[in-house]
Amino acid sequence: MTNDDTYKNHLNMVNQQIQSITRKLRVTSGEFWFLGSFLINFIVGKTIHLTSTDEEVYNYYNDKNNIFNQLFVKKGWFWTTILLVAFYGILLSKNHPKIQNKFQFIQKSVLKYIIATGWWILFTQWCFGLPIMDKIFIYTGGKCTNIHPSKVKPHLVSLLSKSVTDELQDIYESKIISSSVCRSLRGHWVGGHDPSGHVFLLIHSSVYLFFEISQFWPGWSVLISDIKKLSHDIKFGRFTLHHYILKNPSILVIWLIGLWWFMLLMTNIYFHSILEKLVGLLFGYAILGLYLVPRF
Repeated sequence: MTNDDTYKNHLNMVNQQIQSITRKLRVTSGEFWFLGSFLINFIVGKTIHLTSTDEEVYNYYNDKNNIFNQLFVKKGWFWTTILLVAFYGILLSKNHPKIQNKFQFIQKSVLKYIIATGWWILFTQWCFGLPIMDKIFIYTGGKCTNIHPSKVKPHLVSLLSKSVTDELQDIYESKIISSSVCRSLRGHWVGGHDPSGHVFLLIHSSVYLFFEISQFWPGWSVLISDIKKLSHDIKFGRFTLHHYILKNPSILVIWLIGLWWFMLLMTNIYFHSILEKLVGLLFGYAILGLYLVPRF
C-alpha cells in the first residue's frame, strides 16, 4: 500500500466518524464544522499562549479597554439585535421566497429572540438576584474585595435592610454584589471559579445568529460571484456598497461573526483559566437546544 493510499484510508475513516457524529446530533456538515470551530479556537489560543514569549503575548488586545472589546464584545447583544433586525427587515421587504407567511415568520423569530435574550440575561445580567455566572463564582468561594465601605454601602441598601447596613461600617469585601458592580467600585473579583462571560457571549451570539441566517444562506459561490460583480461595478461607478448589502444581508452577519471569532481567540490567548473558558463555552452552546431539540 502506498503512502497516498494510507492517507486516503485515514481520511475516509475520519469522514466516516464525522458523518456518524452529524447523524447522531442531527446537524449538517456545515453546522458541525461551525460549532467545532470554537473548540479549534480554544486549542489554537491556548497553544499560542503556551508557545509565545511575554513580548509576543501581551499587546493591544491584552488591554480590556481596546476598542474592539469595548465596542463589539461588551455590547455584543446590542449588535446581535441590530444586525438581526436589519437582516430580517431586508428579507421581509424583498418578499424572500422562503418566507411564505410573514406573520408566522415574525412570530417565530420574535419568540426565538426572546428565548435567546432571556438566556443571555439569566447568565450575565440577572437570575433572581446575581446572574448565573456570578452565582457560580460566589458558590465556589469567590467574593469582591478591596472596596471602600463608603462606595459599597449605597449598593447594599437595595439588597439588605437598613438595620443590617448600619452594621457594615468596616466592610471591605462582599459576596452579595455582582461582578459588574464590583468592577464599577474598582474592587477585585477573587477566590472562586469565574466562568468566562466573554466566551459565553461570543459563542452564544455567534451560534444564535448562525442558525437564524443559515436557512437563508445563498452559498459561498453566490457571494463570491456577487463580490466580483460588486468590484467590477464600483470600478466603473455603477454600483455602491449599500446595494450589495441589500442584496446580500448575510455578509454583515458573517463579518460580525468573523470579528467575534477573532475576539474569542484573543480571550483564549490572554484571559481566564482553561476550566473557566470551557464552562463559558458549554453555557454558550446551551442555545443549541433551541434549534437541535426540535429535530429529534
